[in-house]
Amino acid sequence: MRAFVVAGLVVFHSAMVFGSGVSWFVKAPHPSLGFTVFLVWGSLWGMPLLFMVSGMAARYAMRTRSVAAFARERLARLLIPFVVGLAVLVPPMFYLGWLAQPGFREPYWRFWLSFMNVPALARGLLPRGSWTSGGMSFDPAHLWFLYVLVVFSIVLLPLFAWLQRPQGTAVTRWLAGFAERHGIAVLCAAAVPLMVTEAVFGPDGNTGGWERLAYVFPFLYGFVIASQPQLEAMLRRFRWWALAVGCAATAALGAWAAGLTGSGGTLGVGVPPGLGALQGLAGWMWVVAIMGFGRTWAARYRPGAGAARSMADPAGGRLRRAAQYGNEAVLPFYALHEPVIVAVAWLIVRWRVPSLAQYMALVVLSFAATLGLYEALVRRFRLTRVLFGLKPRLNPASASPQRPVTPGLTAHRTTPEGAHTSAVLRAGPGATWR
Repeated sequence: MRAFVVAGLVVFHSAMVFGSGVSWFVKAPHPSLGFTVFLVWGSLWGMPLLFMVSGMAARYAMRTRSVAAFARERLARLLIPFVVGLAVLVPPMFYLGWLAQPGFREPYWRFWLSFMNVPALARGLLPRGSWTSGGMSFDPAHLWFLYVLVVFSIVLLPLFAWLQRPQGTAVTRWLAGFAERHGIAVLCAAAVPLMVTEAVFGPDGNTGGWERLAYVFPFLYGFVIASQPQLEAMLRRFRWWALAVGCAATAALGAWAAGLTGSGGTLGVGVPPGLGALQGLAGWMWVVAIMGFGRTWAARYRPGAGAARSMADPAGGRLRRAAQYGNEAVLPFYALHEPVIVAVAWLIVRWRVPSLAQYMALVVLSFAATLGLYEALVRRFRLTRVLFGLKPRLNPASASPQRPVTPGLTAHRTTPEGAHTSAVLRAGPGATWR
């Protein structure tokens, strides 16, 4: 799901070039209302879903890490890419945007020195998420996600640690039992904090169309949901109901966006509290629906369903390998995708072809170029892996050999304490202990 959302950001951010009523680094000369409606819909669930999946990933990570180890890993794998991206990836996007301004002829090196004004960064980035240097306003662009995610991870770490203790586990177990009986009430109650936050603060165009504080709730919900299987099952059980509510709320928001852009307004400016609350409701319901449908679909390919199933369904094996590849690539891909889109869009908007053809070309070329950069410059080298938040590659020679077994069988062993366990072995040549 995380890889799905990050790959979808190429589709979403490419549409920013062609949407009317939306400011961005590079804009097409003739923006379209259809792209704006698409952007309103995508912004409802894209980043909230990514924060929710990140919360689930935090829960899975803390199963095998101490609190201190989790904190160290988060700081290393999020702050390092953030700093590197802030120095290398973000300035070119703003520079291309400023080149479109009349009278701007500053060389890039001088612009970069103004952009990386450390005192201005320190004064503006922490409290406001943006800063001003040399009379020009800046923000971290798409890297705000890494910045906000590491802050949430550290601030919520004491709560996460408590939720893993017996008292916290008892609370999540009680919540799971209550959700089995009153699932709709739980889902509606979970929407209230997002609705209130958006009604009070309003959407922020610099942080994915949501007030950044609102993201703390799907992040926390993801951690709690991953703690109890019954809560994941609740998403699947009420996916159709959530989809219906999300569609109804989205239709109202779409009508508002059409009226706003038709009158020359800008998305995210002057939003009434009622519409902010409606965004919170619609976004949460879309997240529930997508997670519910995703869980239903992914259950078909879940590992451990049996060796015979793996043999009969080779597509499931290919899908799992693709998911493993995508799961490793998400952070570098996220960091690289927006600068690539801006650079490609700088050329494509000059083509004399219909906007839809430009958009399709932008999506395809940007996705291919981002993936190519990841493969050629990041994935294969130890230094760039660290700089982009990946773990260093293990030396195959240092890996301990695994005990070969007969394909298609179930291995049984007895632990030193006498507890009997079994492991389903994946069929196929070279199968090993799982």
